[in-house]
Amino acid sequence: MSFQKHLYAIMYPNFALVASQLEPADFGRYYSVGSARYYSGKMLFIEVDCSFRSEHLPIDEYLELTKEHPDGSPKMTKFISSYRVLEHLSVSSLGSLFAATVNGDVLRIDPKEYVPSPSNSRIHIIQELNPIQLLVASSYDHAALGKYLTTPNNPRGCPKLFFTEIDLDVDKFLSDWSQNPFLAAPIPGVHPQKLATVLDALKADAQPRTKSIGIQSIFDRISYSRISTGFFVVAQDELKYYPMPGQEVLQRDHYSWWKHSDM
Repeated sequence: MSFQKHLYAIMYPNFALVASQLEPADFGRYYSVGSARYYSGKMLFIEVDCSFRSEHLPIDEYLELTKEHPDGSPKMTKFISSYRVLEHLSVSSLGSLFAATVNGDVLRIDPKEYVPSPSNSRIHIIQELNPIQLLVASSYDHAALGKYLTTPNNPRGCPKLFFTEIDLDVDKFLSDWSQNPFLAAPIPGVHPQKLATVLDALKADAQPRTKSIGIQSIFDRISYSRISTGFFVVAQDELKYYPMPGQEVLQRDHYSWWKHSDM
């Protein structure tokens, strides 16, 4: 039996381009619960157009090695590169995003056109995921933020960036904090006082700004239900947007994934 070959860009927890003969749901399940290199946590990967080529990535060489085992079973993973992968992928080559839970359920999220939506707050809590993992607050919209962070020579930026937004009612948090100095941290690992200081500064500034909150990822310390808006891949004016389905849609159409998404 001959299996179709796929290219997968692992966006989190590690950064790698992998060839595989597994279909996306099987790949996510294998990586999460079926691999000898067992990983316990959320996993995000994007399918890459198998016709994509880059002089920086030896894709043809490793696709040739991605073949069935002697017993006829598919080749699970063949790592092509684990260094500067996203930088050398074209945004146009990126297909659907797949989000795996700790028990191996996989949700497919297809890219859609990004249309900024009105919000009660102009401030967003952004978790950068690949290749930088800073936690920031920003008063830019998602497209403008992406362009700013991927501008050449930005000392806190990079050529391409994958990020998401963490849900937080900024105004409610600031109101609650002003009344209760013992308020529990709404974001794991971030002291409420530091968070309030950053948010107050952004609210007081009429110009869009970005301020750091933390220097490491908290993505594994929050559930998928805390993801707001969705996921973004940006490279200056190029943007690929993966909208996160609402809780009602997840519960109705993807119940097994939704049931395990808070783990």
